[in-house]
Amino acid sequence: MSLSTSASTGDDGRGLRRRLDTFVATFAGALRRLVRPARPGAAPMLRLFDSVAERFCAGLVALALILAGMAYLDPYFQGVRAYTSGTTAVVWETVTDVGKSAWVLVPSGVLILLILAVARPVRGFADKVMLALAARLAFVFIAVGGSGLIITIVKRIIARGRPRYFEEFGALHFQFPSWQASYASFPSGHSQTAFAIGIAFACLVPRWRKAFIAAAAVVAFSRIAVDAHYFTDIVVGSLWGAWFTVMTRDWFARRALVFTPGPERRPFPMPLRRVRQALGRIVRRLAG
Repeated sequence: MSLSTSASTGDDGRGLRRRLDTFVATFAGALRRLVRPARPGAAPMLRLFDSVAERFCAGLVALALILAGMAYLDPYFQGVRAYTSGTTAVVWETVTDVGKSAWVLVPSGVLILLILAVARPVRGFADKVMLALAARLAFVFIAVGGSGLIITIVKRIIARGRPRYFEEFGALHFQFPSWQASYASFPSGHSQTAFAIGIAFACLVPRWRKAFIAAAAVVAFSRIAVDAHYFTDIVVGSLWGAWFTVMTRDWFARRALVFTPGPERRPFPMPLRRVRQALGRIVRRLAG
């Protein structure tokens, strides 16, 4: 190997190391900002119940309502599947695929990593725009991925049989704990994902919130239409996805990330042209 080739290889190695060090430093800085204390004077987190006693009573009431819904409402909604056949069944199968978290987690996760990789230590305007986009992507990623991770564990512990077992065992059929997909009915992961995505986008683009929530409701209902879940499965999954996303929004807002720290929790402005600029900057830096 020639001396010039060795020098070139050494320069490439040092350049790669610098890039890696910059990425690690940027990633660590983003994490520190995400977990830093809330801003002084920031509006408090949303609390439905203040005391432990209130939460315990609310939990008992919720459990009673869920069991009653399983016993009396779920068998009633089982008839929906009989009306889905042919083209209707194909439509519902297509709609229900929207509830897969990978549609959001993969592109948002990849974009976050790319932005952190190309952002420079000394922040120019372009870097700030890219990092603002990364913060919004992180909000969606955490809302969808965090609520999904918890619900995946919970549903495996509860291990409720899917509607395919209804004729044989009824709606109150459990085999806990179980890691079989056929015993992962309650709560619905697709419904959780649909509402986590819908509420997250509704928080970021409030003017379209009704459309996002309506779309999430349609995706959640599709889980009944394709005979994958019971009615109570989608209700609890949807509520969990929505609640977790609102809590994630509050966490970000109290640290002045993405949302204002005031009680309105309004998103900081980021016009579509800024998003296009950030994406274009990412492409150019990767190409360069």
